[in-house]
Amino acid sequence: MAKLLEVKGLQAFSRENRALSPIVNFELHEGEVLFLRGENGAGKSTIMKTLLGLHKNYVGEFQIFPSKNEIQYLPQLGNLSFHLPLTLADMLESPSNSPLLKGLDLNKKWNTASGGERQKVLFTSALMKQPRILFLDEPFNHVDREAGLLLEESLGDYLKTHPQTAMVLISHRSLILDWPTVRFVEIR
Repeated sequence: MAKLLEVKGLQAFSRENRALSPIVNFELHEGEVLFLRGENGAGKSTIMKTLLGLHKNYVGEFQIFPSKNEIQYLPQLGNLSFHLPLTLADMLESPSNSPLLKGLDLNKKWNTASGGERQKVLFTSALMKQPRILFLDEPFNHVDREAGLLLEESLGDYLKTHPQTAMVLISHRSLILDWPTVRFVEIR
């Protein structure tokens, strides 16, 4: 299995040089799910944003081997009140028969869609791009148990049908399905 990500001595800092995360070391290989766990405020999202180039103040080093266009990032869908003058279908590059979209009214306005409906569309859009690495920050927020299980099944199916891919996952929800390739990194 090819290495897709290597992190050595990475620690994120604020502009005032206050540590925002502990020092972390890990690798990610094809077929793996790397689950970043820890309390709120421990620095999980900041580590992820650093890896994605969205947070620039850090020490240590990391290397992502796939190109940027082979990476997809789903940030936390925390602000449900933002407004886009689009429909759910407008968020997809092309039509899809994804099981995530079953029963959804894709003509529904983004503004009136629930968090779960939005998350299903965003997941589908990301998976349609067939990323080598999928970064997921709290992907099960704003979805009920049934939708969360459906999202998890879709991720598992994607890994099975695309064995050259991997995921970095942050979630306060435990995984329900049996994931033989999950490795945990504690962020404290």
